[in-house]
Amino acid sequence: MHKFPITEYKKFTDLPFDKFNTLKFSVYILDFDWNYRFVNDFAEKNLGARGKDLVGKNMWTEFPELAVDPSFNLLRKNTEQKITTNIIVTSPINGKRLNITGYQLEDCYYFSASILPDKEDLLDELRNELGKYKNL
Repeated sequence: MHKFPITEYKKFTDLPFDKFNTLKFSVYILDFDWNYRFVNDFAEKNLGARGKDLVGKNMWTEFPELAVDPSFNLLRKNTEQKITTNIIVTSPINGKRLNITGYQLEDCYYFSASILPDKEDLLDELRNELGKYKNL
């Protein structure tokens, strides 16, 4: 689960971008026109070459598949209405399950996204843990 005390910050210029780059989940900051203003290092790593190239570009233009997804539309609507929203969705971009939180600051939107493990990853983790106890 991705946690960061975003409510401690009011504006884009107040944000601790150096801390964002040390997090183990994706952070995106967008202006009120849905243009990327910041993408952290973790997000860039997961997006590959597109990461930092997104800054200045519009989210809905760059990822039109998100504009027609009901979950992303709910996230958009609620964030615009200053309702902090958390969704769990399968990404139409990479097919992975994501936990996304949207929050509105005075002059921008903050989004954090973490990749959720799939069923096989969870089963492998459980098998590994059970294997440790068999050897005791």
